[in-house]
Amino acid sequence: MNAHWDVIVIGAGMSGLGAGIRLAMAGKKVLLLEKHYSVGGLNGFYVKDKILYDVGLHAMTNFVPARSRGHPLTKLCRQLRIPYEAFKLEQQRQSRIQFPDVALTFNNHFPFLTENIRQYFPKQIDGFSKLDAAVENTSDTALDGSDFISAREQLRSYLNDPLLTEMLLLPLFYYGSAHVNDLDWRQFAILYKAIYKEGFARPKFGVRTICRLLVDRYRTCGGVLKLKTAVRSILLDSSRAVGVELASGEILYATQILSSVGYRETQALCGKTVEGEPSRLSFAETITTYEATPEACDWNDTITFFNTSERVAYEPTKQLIDLRSGVICIPENYGDHAPDGSFSTSVFEPMVSDKFRQNPAVPSSATPSQSTTQRLMLRTTHLAGYDAWKNLSPEAYREQKKACLKASRERAFHILGGQPSQTVLAEDMFTPLTVERFTGHINGAIYGSTKKFRDGRIGYENLFLCGTDQGFLGIVGALLSGISMANYHCLKG
Repeated sequence: MNAHWDVIVIGAGMSGLGAGIRLAMAGKKVLLLEKHYSVGGLNGFYVKDKILYDVGLHAMTNFVPARSRGHPLTKLCRQLRIPYEAFKLEQQRQSRIQFPDVALTFNNHFPFLTENIRQYFPKQIDGFSKLDAAVENTSDTALDGSDFISAREQLRSYLNDPLLTEMLLLPLFYYGSAHVNDLDWRQFAILYKAIYKEGFARPKFGVRTICRLLVDRYRTCGGVLKLKTAVRSILLDSSRAVGVELASGEILYATQILSSVGYRETQALCGKTVEGEPSRLSFAETITTYEATPEACDWNDTITFFNTSERVAYEPTKQLIDLRSGVICIPENYGDHAPDGSFSTSVFEPMVSDKFRQNPAVPSSATPSQSTTQRLMLRTTHLAGYDAWKNLSPEAYREQKKACLKASRERAFHILGGQPSQTVLAEDMFTPLTVERFTGHINGAIYGSTKKFRDGRIGYENLFLCGTDQGFLGIVGALLSGISMANYHCLKG
């Protein structure tokens, strides 16, 4: 491996890939380092029992039709020179925010949500219109300013019904808040636009479609990707980063470094500890596969955000999982897509290590299934207690995963109504420990630090953040984070 690079990017998640492509397009000698055996980070994929699973991707937010101008999705297509059609996006059918006595339904047509609010909260519609105008006037993508502005406080100035405030906040909490029971106003504006004003979509064949597109584009532009290559430390000369030491002991030098692994995690690589940071929120997710269809279960919504009381408790829990709220996703309820769950090893070739291809879970002789069996995936997400999982013995950990998976599934049946009559074909569960192991996020905190560094600067001359702790959210936001940090720090001038 070459000893010196123009830019080293740490982490091949969405922001790292976005930064790498942009830099390679500009002719930079760029190296992308990933500790895992596949790309994608928090939005990756894996195979179990010959079924391909997405990790993280319930929805790709920020959906707009092709040729829509001035929107994040079409901006990233232009910046990376990837055709919009290559993402093969399918729109959500509709999604729901379910509270005990009322449900709001929304889709990719914003007036539909407005009419729902008019129907169930008629006295709030004028305030909601003013809130919408305030969001539109918020400079949410500016790279300056980092002081926290409470979204709850802002909403109180427009809405006087607490229930509507809680309902609007719930999806935004689960899709991007690192704060306990609140959200920074700029993050609120980003997520409000991404979810309510634009909408949900999903690549026809899941997140691997995006991963393959990005890796192919990166390598075509001349970028170098190294999988299973963990960074042990970032080498400093006073306030300047000069390179990295790999877990293997190899030393690599760089003129600039971009880190997508998070603020606290990056400081740890620099040998520094961040003191006094608030509790970090962790999550657990379950996936169950049935031989069934959504229609057979009368499950019509793409994503359901539910809360079992009138007030959302979005906070750290001492329990293994907190069933008071959560997210339920039916991937088959995008467009007319009904995937059969089959896979081919050729799908993985550009973006996984040899070890992964040789893994018993991915037989080298695997070919696309000829079966036309319909498969239904039920995905659930809840807040989870990192310490509760961490303190379990290995045997208790395995047993509690089974128990929590079953409990989460039963809660989903209660919320959705009904359940598949067929037996379970496959199931799996991720805990905060899974997230920590495969992403390096301390305490399995998906949304990272409560403090965001919008300009990417964390106190070093040539080491910058991109990704979650830079402040842009979701797949589209993460890609734009990598692009903007590459443009701003590495290509400016």
